[in-house]
Amino acid sequence: MVNRNTTMRFIFILSFTLLQGQSTWIQDISVSTKKNGVFIKVRSDKPLDSNQVTGWFNESSSWYYMTLHQTSGDTAQLESAPLAYPVNRIECMRAGESLQIGFRLAIPVEQFEFYHSSDPPELLASLRFPLTDVLASMAKEKQPLSPFQSSASIQKRPLWVKAVYFFGAGLTGAGFLAGDTQKGWEVPVGMGMIACAYVYQNFIATKKK
Repeated sequence: MVNRNTTMRFIFILSFTLLQGQSTWIQDISVSTKKNGVFIKVRSDKPLDSNQVTGWFNESSSWYYMTLHQTSGDTAQLESAPLAYPVNRIECMRAGESLQIGFRLAIPVEQFEFYHSSDPPELLASLRFPLTDVLASMAKEKQPLSPFQSSASIQKRPLWVKAVYFFGAGLTGAGFLAGDTQKGWEVPVGMGMIACAYVYQNFIATKKK
């Protein structure tokens, strides 16, 4: 007669093996910084569904957490991914059938979005900084002059024009980085905003002077 403990152990091992076989393997992570936020790309061996991914930002600790359900990976390898400011630390841990990845940020996150790609299987998390922080950073930068601009026109550029450039660039970049399967209204709307701001600054505003 088979011992009950032996039977339970066999069932546990079999269940664990089946769950492991169904898991998606997270291969690597890459971090890139833009003026308006951070892009985190997660590569896997199989596409991740939208219901497998959750995320949140802890304002008190400045950690952004991403939980990938029914996934697994080499936590030591993922934690050693190259860092890019403002991400200064990455921590990974397994929690049951899920993999949790934390990113310590020097700048708070105001909102974030996920973009999914099936070919290649990738997840792109777009973390966006608060608008006030972005505009303050842009004001400190020395922007190169184009043939149609003078230093005086740049200094007198209205704040709302800067905001339109910022949002237009953000939408356009997010649309292109999301891949062909995710391109929708972001790219045309973003490029349209940039074009409107350019026309106003270089043609309409100059005629009013």
